[in-house]
Amino acid sequence: MREIVLIGQDTTCYGEDLGIKDGLALLLERLAQIPDVRWVRFLYAYPNRITTKLLETIAAHEKICKYMDVPLQHASPDVLKRMKRGAGADIFLKSIEKMRRFVPDITLRTSFIAGFPGESEKDFNILCDFVREAEFDWLGVFGYSDEEGAKAFSLDTDTKVAPRVIEQRRKKLMEIQQKISKKNKKQFIGRELDVLVTGESDETDLLWEGRTSMHAPEIDGKVFINDFGPQGELHEGRFYRCEITESHDYDLVARIIA
Repeated sequence: MREIVLIGQDTTCYGEDLGIKDGLALLLERLAQIPDVRWVRFLYAYPNRITTKLLETIAAHEKICKYMDVPLQHASPDVLKRMKRGAGADIFLKSIEKMRRFVPDITLRTSFIAGFPGESEKDFNILCDFVREAEFDWLGVFGYSDEEGAKAFSLDTDTKVAPRVIEQRRKKLMEIQQKISKKNKKQFIGRELDVLVTGESDETDLLWEGRTSMHAPEIDGKVFINDFGPQGELHEGRFYRCEITESHDYDLVARIIA
C-alpha cells in the first residue's frame, strides 16, 4: 500500500463521538506504524480544531504528509458570519503562523467562495489582502451559485452579487494566487524529492506524471518527468527520487536520479 488518505467533512472531529481527545492525532500515529505504508494524509480540517498535539504528531512522523487542507471559505468576518461560520483574517493568520511554526515544511491548501450574498467590495478586498499575506501553496476559488435548499438560496435577492461581478472576483483571486504559486514553485528548482509516479501524461506521451507528498491526489498541481535518468522505464505506482529542474505557475518538471 503506497498511501492512505483520510477524508471527512471535518477529519479533526475524529473520535469525539467516542469521547476520545485528539483522536485524529492518535489515529495518525497508529497508521504511521504500518510498515508497508509510505504516506498518510488527511483532508479537510477546521482551523479551530487543529490542536498542538495534532501538529506535533504531524511533525514527528516522516510518513505523515506535512499537508493541511483547511477550507476557510472567506476571510471577512461579516461574510463568514453570514455563512454561519466564525473567525476572520486575523484569527486565520495566527492559526497559519502556528501551523508553520510547528511544522516548518507544511503545505497549506484552502478554498474560497467569491460573491457570497452580501459580499461587499470591502469584504472582497479583505479576502484579497488575506490571500496575499497567507501565501497558500494551493488555493481553489469557486464562484457562488444559488443552490435550491441551501440557506443562502433564500437570502434577500437585494444581497445577491451579480454573476458578472462574481466571475471578476473569482478571476482576480486566482490571478493573485497564480503569482504567489509561481514565486513559491521556483524555490523547488534543484531540490531532491520523492515522487510517486502516476502514469504517462495525458498531454503528451513524451512525459510521465507524478506527485510528491505536497500534492494530494487529483486536486493539486503535477510533477512532469521528462528525463528517466538511470531508469530504462518507469512503473506506475512506484516511488522515485527526483531532482526538480523547472517550475511553472502550478507544476514542476523533474528528472529521475534514483
